[in-house]
Amino acid sequence: MAVENLIMMDVVGKIKYVDKFAKDIFLFNDIQIVDAMHEIDSGRFILPIREENMGELLGFAQLMSGETMMDEKNFVKTVNKLNELYKGSLSLDMVTLAKGDTDLGRALSKAKEFENNLVLEYGEIKEINDRLEALEKSRTAYSYLDELEANMSELDSLENFSFSMGSVTKDNAARLKSIYNSVTSIVFHVGNQEDNEEVFMIMSPKDLEIESNRILKALNFKPIEGFNPEYTETPKAILEKINHEIDMQKEMKSKLLVDLNAHLKENRKEATESFNTLSLYGNLSIIKKYMAFSEENFYFSGWISKRDKQQMEAVAAKYPDLIIMFSDTNSGSGKPPTKLKNNWLFRPFETLVKMYGVPSFNELDPTPFLSITYMFCFGFMFGDVGQGIILALAGLILGMKGVELGKVLLRLGMCSTFFGFMYGSIFGFEELIHPLWLRPFHEINTVLLAAVLIGIVMLFIAYIYSIINKLKKKDIKEGVFGKNGICGFALYASILGILGLNFGVFPYPEILVPGLTILAVLLVFLVLIREPLANYITKRKPLYKETASEYYVESGFELFEMLLGMLSNTLSFIRIGAFALTHVGLFMAFQTLAILVQNGVISFGILIFANIFIIALEGLIVGIQALRLQFYELFSKYYSGDGIEFKPVDLEINLN
Repeated sequence: MAVENLIMMDVVGKIKYVDKFAKDIFLFNDIQIVDAMHEIDSGRFILPIREENMGELLGFAQLMSGETMMDEKNFVKTVNKLNELYKGSLSLDMVTLAKGDTDLGRALSKAKEFENNLVLEYGEIKEINDRLEALEKSRTAYSYLDELEANMSELDSLENFSFSMGSVTKDNAARLKSIYNSVTSIVFHVGNQEDNEEVFMIMSPKDLEIESNRILKALNFKPIEGFNPEYTETPKAILEKINHEIDMQKEMKSKLLVDLNAHLKENRKEATESFNTLSLYGNLSIIKKYMAFSEENFYFSGWISKRDKQQMEAVAAKYPDLIIMFSDTNSGSGKPPTKLKNNWLFRPFETLVKMYGVPSFNELDPTPFLSITYMFCFGFMFGDVGQGIILALAGLILGMKGVELGKVLLRLGMCSTFFGFMYGSIFGFEELIHPLWLRPFHEINTVLLAAVLIGIVMLFIAYIYSIINKLKKKDIKEGVFGKNGICGFALYASILGILGLNFGVFPYPEILVPGLTILAVLLVFLVLIREPLANYITKRKPLYKETASEYYVESGFELFEMLLGMLSNTLSFIRIGAFALTHVGLFMAFQTLAILVQNGVISFGILIFANIFIIALEGLIVGIQALRLQFYELFSKYYSGDGIEFKPVDLEINLN
């Protein structure tokens, strides 16, 4: 449950082994590839200066980037075409690829042969589809005139008039109807389209055609497509002819599809083999784009987990004269990406953490803390056995369908169910089971006080996270003397102690209050002078980045903001208790309404609606509020979220 320790791996090998090495990298998968040329140019790719490395060192002077040498587009095009033929059902078989060598030439030949055999059948099907599309347009167009007795040839051959058909929106149709008397055409309303546009037939004298077109253009008149001069009969006869041809075309298409599916099924094995091989070589080409090349050697860089070091050394041992080097984050290897490592319970909550930002490689992963506190707060605010089970089932279904937030919802539902037993609530009813703790509406003060105490505990842990994160970065100024450092934490605890003593929570106030007050004043002073004090301890000069007066004015305002923030952060957690009460009160309102109705069926319907409303709307609001507490009250204290997400090979390379 932490940010995994990553190291940079730099490799130099002979070009003749580049394809096999790239395949090993692809099959290993759990590596983020880095542009080797960039690493070399930045001086981070450093070879030991030894006699046996002279060839590789001299190769630095004639390097070329793989970006200019590799092109995977042809592989990708063929792979996508194969997958399209099988409607996306082909998938990369990593187990088969790992078993042995693959024959690129044979795969290309088979793919080409496969494509040539199918091109005729697909061409005929495409022609039929195009013809069916045209026929459907014609059927729609002539259907508006199906009651017309005249032949279409008579309309097409009018000497003094021209006709057109088109659609306008309902608003423009109303405008057209309002100016019938001033339109220089004969206007017929002939039907409506599915998108609620109205269809009109316009008969215009040819001498006034320009004026008619001007009016129609102003109304955004859209001509109906599908009329064909080849059809000369009456619209009714034309429609019969079109329907007959559509039936014939569909029958031909059905026969072709049967033959095509049989062909696809017969050749599926070879198509799958070609798909795997070409996908592999497409991926290898993309991997090699990140490499650098000299006449004899390839140069490769990538981030791997420190625990995978021995496995990569075993891969390197297969290749003669291959040089493999590892460097950690403290040796100038650049800022590493962040790879999170969480168990099954916390892993889904990484999505919420990444909404704020990816953890930096040198700070604690907030996922476990967020997971526990987010589930706890949600359950506290939305405690109900029945509604919790509904949420859990919804989350389970969404999770099985691949929705990551569904897995979060499953866990939230389970916590809601747990607190439902604590409150004795099932679908809002509090008479069915006895509470294991209390009924929120019966002990309002206890619920609100518990919410504040929960907030204090969470803030304490946030301070500890902040101190560890800042000290890991060797930031003495903020880690020790900062508002979220050791002094800030001690000041917050002192203020809480003083309040607790004054309200009788702790004994001996007359002895402890003066001491805590003096300590609080001292801590305020240390926070105020944290920059010069930290610079003095670490022997940095100058003591102030700006003038002393500017520093103390700015630091004074920050100090006031800090003290105000301590109060507001703590009181903000009252919302946990408030929403727990709202959850109960909202159902009570619906329950009262159901009783007043005095009708069994309607009352039952109201209670069903109440649960649906509460689960959907209040569940969403509670989820947002719990997340707000995480982001604004806790993350703002200890989490920067300025890291770079670790992207392994399979996420970076996507052919499909």
